[in-house]
Amino acid sequence: MSESSLYVTYFVSQQRAPLQQVSFIANPTIHVPEKTEHKGVEDFLQGCFPRGEITASFTETLENRRTAKWPQLQKALEAAKQRSATLLIVELGTLASNSSFTETLLAANVPFHCIDQPFINQTILEALSKHAEVQKKLHGKLIREGLKLTSAKSGNPNAAEVISKVNKPKIDTAIVFALLLQPIIQDYRRKEYSQRQMVKILNEEGFTAPEGGKWVLSQLQKVLDRVRRNEIAIELKPMLDNWGQEHLSPAKIAEQLNAKTIAPLKQPAWDETQVKQLQDRIQQIHEITLINRFILDLLPLLHEYRRKDFSPIDIITELQQVGIQIRKEPALAI
Repeated sequence: MSESSLYVTYFVSQQRAPLQQVSFIANPTIHVPEKTEHKGVEDFLQGCFPRGEITASFTETLENRRTAKWPQLQKALEAAKQRSATLLIVELGTLASNSSFTETLLAANVPFHCIDQPFINQTILEALSKHAEVQKKLHGKLIREGLKLTSAKSGNPNAAEVISKVNKPKIDTAIVFALLLQPIIQDYRRKEYSQRQMVKILNEEGFTAPEGGKWVLSQLQKVLDRVRRNEIAIELKPMLDNWGQEHLSPAKIAEQLNAKTIAPLKQPAWDETQVKQLQDRIQQIHEITLINRFILDLLPLLHEYRRKDFSPIDIITELQQVGIQIRKEPALAI
């Protein structure tokens, strides 16, 4: 879908706001000023050729992030359809993981552009939404299994392993967030911004923090550490793959890394624990990449099945016929 020079802006406010602050322009004859309070929108419009024009604006005020109702989004989508305009999402933030939001947006089949995450298109948004859905289902399942194991008696020797499995979806989501933010952080580094400057600019440019809302320094520092670990894992993966083929132990790998004066995950030097953490991070990124690539590759096929009105069992049968095994469990039903 190609974007037009006409735009309908949509902004989500996470805080309670008086009713008069909600902007809703339904009459296309009403003039909408080109200037906007959000600097990112103004910069985007100036970068359009010809300059983009806002024909309507909508603000969603949320008291509960888990709401299943998006009245202003639905009105914005309808306005965009009527005017053959592109929906300009001011701050997508972490809304890609909100199933009701993404379902409403994707079902409308309206072209959209995200100011804070311009690389996200309809295909990527659908993949992120599917990934989040799978992670949430897995997280709930693991919690239930963990409760069964730990409720029998306290001091369960398997508790650490169970907790690790339960936390894995949350950790994966944090890694994905750091991967998405990585190019932005790299740009800030090139500009030699301090951490406090980064916090200020992230807030000014409309990027939301990992859990939504405004950035604070402590949140940024956690994300910077994840970004750094991702960068080290991606950079050192070929080297560790070679050492793995040579069957080097984590202790031996630590010696090799120290000999090459490669900066460790944590000062002062590489040790066996840090090497195992690095190997875990490499595996986590590998799994995240695989599941997202799988979802992206599978989307066209699922669209075709949806067009043919296949039931979930029909889809599972079709996929199994081409060698994709999917367990017939209610939690995994498509």
